[in-house]
Amino acid sequence: MRVYIAGAMTGRFDYKEYFNEAEEFVRGQGHIVLNPAFLPDGLADYYEINKAMIDQCDAIYVLLHSEDSVGTQKEIEYAKATSKQVIYQQDTETKRKDWYWCNPQPFYPHYSLVGYNPWDPFGKRY
Repeated sequence: MRVYIAGAMTGRFDYKEYFNEAEEFVRGQGHIVLNPAFLPDGLADYYEINKAMIDQCDAIYVLLHSEDSVGTQKEIEYAKATSKQVIYQQDTETKRKDWYWCNPQPFYPHYSLVGYNPWDPFGKRY
């Protein structure tokens, strides 16, 4: 599966560390990763590039506590509008425990944690 990483960047000097860790995790699950953190600084409109990246993917992986970011919200809305799977990063999927810069992540009741593999595009229960 091809997966785009979505997360907060604006105002974050260390965002690349979070994106790189997420990329390592998703790639470790056997997926192809599109990481927007590798785009160069100084471009006029990142959102158009990000939409093109999302178009090439099957899912987006939303970084922990990034839902309040305006850009991330736009990416989530675009992904849903184009029928992409939206996967939210869980606490257990990160080595970093210093997510102090954001609000706590809400619970997402869209799937049961028991017997569900969010990386399975067909949603099989195991």
